[in-house]
Amino acid sequence: MAAAILLLVSGCGAAVGKRSGEALVLRYADYTSAQSGEGFRAFAAEVTDRTAGRITFDAYWGGSLLSGTDMASGVRGGVADLGMFTATYYPSEFPVTDWLSRLGNSADTDYPRGVMQANAAQSDFAMSSEDVNRQFENRGMKLLFSAHPITNYDILCKTPVTTLADAAGKRVRSGGGMWDDEVRALGMTPVGLSIGETYEGLERGVIDCALASPKTVTSYGFWEVAKHYTRLPLTGINAQYVVMNQEVWDALPVDDQRVIWDAAYLWFQGYLEYEGLGLEKVLVDAGISKHGLNFHDPADELSTVLKDQQAAVRAELPAVAPDRVESPETIVRDYANTMRIWHDRLAAMDLGAAGDNGDIDLTEYAAEVRREVFDRHRP
Repeated sequence: MAAAILLLVSGCGAAVGKRSGEALVLRYADYTSAQSGEGFRAFAAEVTDRTAGRITFDAYWGGSLLSGTDMASGVRGGVADLGMFTATYYPSEFPVTDWLSRLGNSADTDYPRGVMQANAAQSDFAMSSEDVNRQFENRGMKLLFSAHPITNYDILCKTPVTTLADAAGKRVRSGGGMWDDEVRALGMTPVGLSIGETYEGLERGVIDCALASPKTVTSYGFWEVAKHYTRLPLTGINAQYVVMNQEVWDALPVDDQRVIWDAAYLWFQGYLEYEGLGLEKVLVDAGISKHGLNFHDPADELSTVLKDQQAAVRAELPAVAPDRVESPETIVRDYANTMRIWHDRLAAMDLGAAGDNGDIDLTEYAAEVRREVFDRHRP
């Protein structure tokens, strides 16, 4: 009986979501906490309002329906109708987006324009790329938008690390893969710890440093056990994708598809405001005032070694592209061009008189992203 119930639940979203009377109830799965869900909630409210309640949503947070590593198969199989997941969790199943993750150091590092550039350019590129969209479509999913939640990682250490001499031999929780290579290039030693083991690792001296971002430091409390934050731009995360079960999407009338598509911008902006802009302000304000966090800039020698290593990786990308990518040089060039376009657009925008201290006017940005990204791909 239990198996039959599980089969029924996993299959009921595969065609048209779950019907409740005349309403279509779409299930959203997220492995992060509901605290980060203001963007989704704005999206869901807009869709429900514009469809007069014909489409509503049930949200499942904190991995209660699907974990991060189950998200792709769960959305494809109909356990959830929509989900947000990080494609680098699936290097073999999603080789194109995993390969593109090595370009997660392409945006400017200044705040707030670099964060806004990264998110607009990442969504623009992903939604325009035939290779990216085909990868999702071949696995039964419709891409709604992409995000660049971490523009770059920095390092958080127990002692100041600003020079190559400081970095030499330091043990760092890096996250594996491409970050191990960057850490080694700096003369540091990568250590394999899960994110959940990192606090204790810092506290007990098992590691000296950890890759850090506003989200990891504030969410996991690392600032309680390590007080030196160096703004060293290691590769960030450009592999966040919001997807919908393809059969559910295809079963919707085009008018409802357009409602969902238009409302998705609210989700995009809410995610940007919380993950990209808001947590940076929390990191600086609360970090200094409540946790005694010290912020450092790296010496030129440290930055140069890292940037040279990243440039070498980008230059090698066409040679290590997945077999299914027909023109890897073009993709790498298009990604860089998209980043440059959005750099120029952000440079020309008026973000408000207080734009550099966190009180950002997103009016011009919203109009530009809607017009140049979402409207161009509207059903």
